[in-house]
Amino acid sequence: MDSLCVVVPRKKAEPVRKRLMEKGALRKGLQVRSDAKNVYLPVTQRVDLGYPFETMAFEELQEQVKDYRVLVDVPNGLRSELPSSYDVLGSVAIVKMSEEVLPHAGEIGKAIMAVQGAVRTVCVDSGVKEEYRTRDLRVVAGDDTTETTHKEYGLVFKMDVKSVFFSPRLATERDIVARQVQPGEVVIDMFAGIGPFSIMIAKTRRPKVVYAIDTNPEAIRYMKENIALNKVAVVEPVLGDARQEISKLEPADRIIMNLPHSAKDFLSEAIAALKPGGVIHFYEIMEDEDLDSEFGKIADAAVRKGKVMKELGRRKVKSYSPTMSFYAFDLSFI
Repeated sequence: MDSLCVVVPRKKAEPVRKRLMEKGALRKGLQVRSDAKNVYLPVTQRVDLGYPFETMAFEELQEQVKDYRVLVDVPNGLRSELPSSYDVLGSVAIVKMSEEVLPHAGEIGKAIMAVQGAVRTVCVDSGVKEEYRTRDLRVVAGDDTTETTHKEYGLVFKMDVKSVFFSPRLATERDIVARQVQPGEVVIDMFAGIGPFSIMIAKTRRPKVVYAIDTNPEAIRYMKENIALNKVAVVEPVLGDARQEISKLEPADRIIMNLPHSAKDFLSEAIAALKPGGVIHFYEIMEDEDLDSEFGKIADAAVRKGKVMKELGRRKVKSYSPTMSFYAFDLSFI
């Protein structure tokens, strides 16, 4: 289609484009043209930047579909039941579905792959299995493989999403915790999984050591691969139950307790393993209205250990249900 455009020498094109964007005059939806000498920037109005104007033909850009739901062919009555979000871990997408839309899982999976160019496998998440708290997954579209490599904050994590648990939604939280670590600290990650907290701390800070405990042999296997992939030397994988293993380690300056459904069952052992003035990063899923009372229970656990607890910070990491949320507490114990 024809459009007014600014004719700019190639070397000047980028700063002029930025100026036009700042003024709201750059015309979106049209492909910028260029030749050996000039760049032709389509505009919605004349803006005097010291360059000539012309009218010429431009190709229209096809708008990329970002919401997979517009591509899914389901009865109108089910459209409101389509999942509004899903997790992407490298080449694998994981999506929860209601019983009503499960018969259309294959079509939903294909639509997700259509809008997520890097996704090669789509799995339905039917909940968390008790042993090792891994996801109950079923491939519904794409390649029949659940091993993938996920990247965040410049780090690389290899995993099989069927045999280990990993949440990409905690990337910011991992960064928040890592930034609090001081040089020379002894850190214990009680429920380390494939090592995202531990490896980020080791890679971006200067701890003395990070003990990364997990009871899942597959998580430890992938953790060891990830330690090598990210070239970190101070993470020590520990296979076993955190209750038993933590007592065998040197006292910690900092302990991470990311097991939100049952971390409180391990709190006594964690407090006992902490140096005076040490910090625990404690995670729990709870009813929003019970936040203060649940926090009080943590303080009571400290008192039973002869410790005084001080709150350094708290965060609502994400919503879990209409009435429940995933909370993080940064706590010191003296």
